[in-house]
Amino acid sequence: MQLIKLANNQLETKNSEIIQNDKVKLSSSGGLAVIADSSPSPTTDDNDREGWLFSKVSADSSKFNYYIYGNTATSHQWTFEDLKSVSMTCSVDTWSNSASVPFIVVYSVPTGSGDSGAWYHSRRVYSINISNQKILCGEHINLYCMSKPELKNDNRYIELETYSSDGDNLDSEVILAISLHSDSGSANGTKILVSHAGYNLGNEIHRHIKLVA
Repeated sequence: MQLIKLANNQLETKNSEIIQNDKVKLSSSGGLAVIADSSPSPTTDDNDREGWLFSKVSADSSKFNYYIYGNTATSHQWTFEDLKSVSMTCSVDTWSNSASVPFIVVYSVPTGSGDSGAWYHSRRVYSINISNQKILCGEHINLYCMSKPELKNDNRYIELETYSSDGDNLDSEVILAISLHSDSGSANGTKILVSHAGYNLGNEIHRHIKLVA
């Protein structure tokens, strides 16, 4: 897991908590760490909208994986229990089915005993329940899981309320990574623009990251 370095500016204090507003540039070393094994890599938007545009150009397993948190970048070992919320501001530009909508995954640190994956111990996945939600192509929305965050925009909020997991999945497990994903099974021509992402750790750290092209 590469160290994720983001430019940081403290904007304001709210209820004695520091609200951090960070940026990560697509072409920077930090951007490359966030993009990781995404294929194809995101690009700037054709219509000059803010954020990173993912375009699926072939009928294969292409997808994006944006790692917005890695435990190599913290002195404290945060656990599943500490994580209160994760969110992304995005636009689903094409629609085929629920696989057109991105989702959120949280991984725990491998222990070497009973690990569920080659590089993680447990995994929690939060995705859309399309029977309860409405998607309009091109609409900027706030997707979130767990607690509803307070974001500085007027977008509609959509909860990723479908939960699945694998591994032991204990609340005490240390978080390895938090990531935003598109579905590898999405249709050819899938387009998703992500402009912001964030998370709440222990109601102490409220991080908001702007994806800059």
